[in-house]
Amino acid sequence: MSVSRKDDISLAAIVLCGGRSLRMGEDKASVVLGAETLLQRCCRLISSLADPVVVVAAPTQELPELDNVIEVVRDDFPGEGPLGGLLTGLRHVGKTVANEGCPVWVASCDTPFVNAEVVETMVSELRNFDVVAIRHGDQINPHSAVYRSGAAETVECVFSQGERRASAVFEHLSSKTVSSSVLREIDPDLSFLWNVNTVEDLDRAKARLSEKRVVPRNC
Repeated sequence: MSVSRKDDISLAAIVLCGGRSLRMGEDKASVVLGAETLLQRCCRLISSLADPVVVVAAPTQELPELDNVIEVVRDDFPGEGPLGGLLTGLRHVGKTVANEGCPVWVASCDTPFVNAEVVETMVSELRNFDVVAIRHGDQINPHSAVYRSGAAETVECVFSQGERRASAVFEHLSSKTVSSSVLREIDPDLSFLWNVNTVEDLDRAKARLSEKRVVPRNC
């Protein structure tokens, strides 16, 4: 049974990892990048910013070992796509955090370059909205977004009507979008939006990780 926490938590987080990983050909949560898996890396970076961090996994999915501060829940709607995972996560956060207005950062486990400054910027834009999402070109990203924990009721209503597109909730919630061009000032390559969906994406992420580890020579 979940125990409600204090109502002054500044940020919670949900990490979705129950997808079928068809393009990768193996479970992306367990794909290795550097010295850890994608899921371990994503959780480590997010847990420095948020508490609780809730991982939503498929019912029988085997997960890599995670820090004991990470809470794992099993998807209430397996096979129904990321909207079901989002609903599962928001329900759990709602049982754990007393404050319905608590901001919740939502990410996928295949985003290995979580950027703390980007997250903080998005949270600062939430204000009186239910959700703040990133608009990249003509697309609104339902992940790498901040939701109110109390949005679970609306998400459940949308889901119960047969909708499975995660982006559909923006039509029913008080929402704001932040252009990715604004966030380039923080992350010029927008690497925080990179998804590792394929082997080629993984190679790109490995190259990026190697670049970040290079120490410039002294002149």
